[in-house]
Amino acid sequence: MEIIIEDMEHRVRKIIYEHSQDPGFPRLEDYGVTEDEFGDYLFYKQAVIDNAESLRKKYTIYSIIFFIPFVVAAFGETTATNALIAGGCGIVLCGIYYLITILIQKWRMSRLNNEAIERYIADVMKFQDQ
Repeated sequence: MEIIIEDMEHRVRKIIYEHSQDPGFPRLEDYGVTEDEFGDYLFYKQAVIDNAESLRKKYTIYSIIFFIPFVVAAFGETTATNALIAGGCGIVLCGIYYLITILIQKWRMSRLNNEAIERYIADVMKFQDQ
């Protein structure tokens, strides 16, 4: 059985490997970027993307956040109204957590951003589409 890894880093490296000798293919030197800078950038960008996409971790955290209001409500009088309020609070807390994780990912990506490397990656991806 062949395992196929299809993430941004592997996709870009595969295109470079397959087309690096083709005429007109973008060269790192033309963008003022070294191979080490490019490799580090791809690695860290993929790490940020992977951190945001870990489904098991994400669902576990959402489950815990959703059930916290139910646990708190269980210490008081247990009624259907309290259960509905706890469910609503759980949904709101999950929404807040979702927004915070999106903002953190955007902040990390903006801190990591290197325009020269991003242009190179965009040109490599455009070359693949030709």
